Amino acid sequence: MRGFPSMPVTRKADVMTARRRKPPPPAAPDEPRAVGPESASASGSPEAVHQALLAALGRLDALLGVAVEHQARRLGPASLMDPWLGLHLEYADVQRLLAQQQRPALVADRGAAGMLAAAMREVGGMQGMAAALGLNDIDLAALLIALAPDVDLRYERIFGYLQDDITHKRPSLDFIANLLAVDASQRLAVCARFARNAPLSAHGLLAPVGEGTRSLLAQDWRVDAVWRSWLLQGDIADVLELGAPERLPRETLQTLAVEPATRTLLEQACQLAGTLPLRLCLHGEHGAGKHDAARAVAQRLHRELVAVDLRDADSATEVTATVERAARVASLFGGLLYVHGFGRLEQRDPQLVRTLMTALAAAPCHLVLSCVMPPPPVHAGALPMLRVELQFPTAAARRLLWQRATQQAGAEVDDEDLLVLAARFSLSSPQIFQAAAESQVLALARGSGKLTYRDVAAAVRRQCGGELARMATRITPRADFSNLVAPIEVRTQLREICARVVTRDTVAHQWAEDSVHARSTGVTALFVGPSGTGKTLSAEALTNELGLDLYRIDLAGIVSKYIGETEKNLDRVFAAAAHANAVLFFDEADALFGKRSEVKDAHDRYANIEVAYLLQKMEQFDGLAILATNLKQNLDEAFARRLTFTVNFPFPEEAERRLLWENLWPPRAPRAADVDLAWFAREFRLSGGNIRNTVMAAAHLAAADGRVVTRAHLLHATRREYQKLGKNLVAPAPAAERSVA
Repeated sequence: MRGFPSMPVTRKADVMTARRRKPPPPAAPDEPRAVGPESASASGSPEAVHQALLAALGRLDALLGVAVEHQARRLGPASLMDPWLGLHLEYADVQRLLAQQQRPALVADRGAAGMLAAAMREVGGMQGMAAALGLNDIDLAALLIALAPDVDLRYERIFGYLQDDITHKRPSLDFIANLLAVDASQRLAVCARFARNAPLSAHGLLAPVGEGTRSLLAQDWRVDAVWRSWLLQGDIADVLELGAPERLPRETLQTLAVEPATRTLLEQACQLAGTLPLRLCLHGEHGAGKHDAARAVAQRLHRELVAVDLRDADSATEVTATVERAARVASLFGGLLYVHGFGRLEQRDPQLVRTLMTALAAAPCHLVLSCVMPPPPVHAGALPMLRVELQFPTAAARRLLWQRATQQAGAEVDDEDLLVLAARFSLSSPQIFQAAAESQVLALARGSGKLTYRDVAAAVRRQCGGELARMATRITPRADFSNLVAPIEVRTQLREICARVVTRDTVAHQWAEDSVHARSTGVTALFVGPSGTGKTLSAEALTNELGLDLYRIDLAGIVSKYIGETEKNLDRVFAAAAHANAVLFFDEADALFGKRSEVKDAHDRYANIEVAYLLQKMEQFDGLAILATNLKQNLDEAFARRLTFTVNFPFPEEAERRLLWENLWPPRAPRAADVDLAWFAREFRLSGGNIRNTVMAAAHLAAADGRVVTRAHLLHATRREYQKLGKNLVAPAPAAERSVA
């Protein structure tokens, strides 16, 4: 035959001799398993699998040799010399085709399928897979024929010759039927095995080549990439494009940072998986540990986690194909299918959820669905699932995570610092491990082997607040309690606020567990006082003491004239701040939280709805929110109950003003001998903000004159500050001058 000088031509007598030869004793068959909870996987060493496949292909070569001789006799001797065979059709060829009642079989041997199937069963794990998937001799023989071009490209040329079309490099159904069947009844039996509900298509072993525009008989077939990888002992991660392996340690149900009741429920689900296919829905907010829980379930079931991401799927066909492919991988390799990206899919097109649930219902493996909110009943009916809600890690769970994270990073942290970190920062498991690793790198860079609370807190702050920063203004806290000039009562209340934030998880989740007191752990403080009395400075000092970030809410980006927009903007702010580990600062809060009035028109009605919505969001917020106002009487009365603290900032007295003048003086600003700050504190009744403005204005005046700050500079700056307040200043003379007069 022209064009195949290297192809071994095997005679029919050789095939019959091979059939009469006593086959070697078969290996012990794998235990049949039902398709679903368990699945077959390739067994034995890769070398043994390759040898078995080569032996099976040797039997296929013998069969093809007979088919080639039959094809040459059917086409006539002239075909051996025709260089354009398969590219043209002459008049005599058409007459010959019309004279044939049906296309004769390529091999007149009823046992061809059984011979190839017996060779395929010698491949490690194939016996168990055939039993699990319900494959017969025709299926295994067709699988071997379709796999041949993936092992040796010479089969593409052989198949093209035997199909009288060199463009058919893959076996068509017509070719497979002619190779395995000797009469019409066998041919129909072969075609029936390619039906949509037959095992070859139902389990995705064979897939059509191309767009599928050809007829069923003319359609070429290939082995699916997942099954091909399994048969050839390839790398399944490359087939699925799973990406780099995870850096986090493998979870177990015992080490999982969840509530005891949740751990018990997951353990019971794993026990049921021994008799029923596991259908588990893990739902909870982002960072609640759904991926960790799925890894723990996979470890408990002694399976690998096969994760599939549906966030980029944009059509029903893509969703179905992705899930089916991953399900086949999980079925072949005894894995646990983990599906995430449900929320993005639901936002894009709710109908895709129905497609997803239908595809999951047909998955022949254990599966876990991850989502923020469980599927709605209209879609969930297609797949009954056990729903397990996961909460964001509590302080006790976060402490365990910090211990494991610091041990993994090789860092040394005091137990007291670990307690503070767990209490103050609401973080997910990946965030904790990343913060521990980053802080350890920084500690090693500066030559220190032990981490402090400040080191880790700085690493935590770099991870949080990214989304919140787009809707609020971040303020870097520079003040602390040592800079704060305030009455004892105010300072005591600020310390109490810090203690409330640190101990809120202990009281709510340990002492008040399963009671009405555990509903919210948020802390809300109202700072009331005249302008410049230290409300913003106190908020900075509080934030600095807690090691958090301070975000001032920009009212211009929140309040909208359009109905409902203000509520939407506030909802985005509170959602971004939920686990941002930040302090929210509402300056001039009376503009947002004003009193509700009597409804006289639609404007009053919607204004009252805004205030009521704000009250609800403040009560639900689990962090620290500080509201500052100069006009407490303008706030709605419902705030009195929802506020955790109300701190009154009085106007500073003379002793406090003296400390303010001293503390607010620029450290390196030169001061003349005639500047008596005690006199300024006694004679001018100014708040801390006004004193700061005055000192800075005097410093600029002195810098412009090129000399030190004098009494005249301070008096001039004080006069300007009084003018801003709408007052006229008649500067009093110092005591020494009055006595001389």
